[in-house]
Amino acid sequence: MFKLLSIVLATMLIAVSYGLMAGGYADKPELIEDPTVKGLAVYAAEHLAMTQNIVLSNIEVTGVQTQVVAGINYKIDFTGKTVNSATAKTKACQVVIYVRFDSTKKVTSAKCN
Repeated sequence: MFKLLSIVLATMLIAVSYGLMAGGYADKPELIEDPTVKGLAVYAAEHLAMTQNIVLSNIEVTGVQTQVVAGINYKIDFTGKTVNSATAKTKACQVVIYVRFDSTKKVTSAKCN
């Protein structure tokens, strides 16, 4: 029993020392240019257009974090220019998109400033 407890504690200490938190989000800057992530950002922009009447063009991904759950949560930061206003303004948005292992996806959170 003591041996098992020691192994679990050692694993937790290693994870904490590398800045990983079990169940938490991990920064993934290497995914900023990933075509899948860019597609998810466009999917999120379409969601914003339908749900919040925010129509954006020139979508640029600026940050990506992932969280492994029963699938993957992608927390994506992106910017885009407004299309449906008198003057084109740049909006910064953050969305969370849940992608199941069968590739179905759902926007679970979306906000822009």
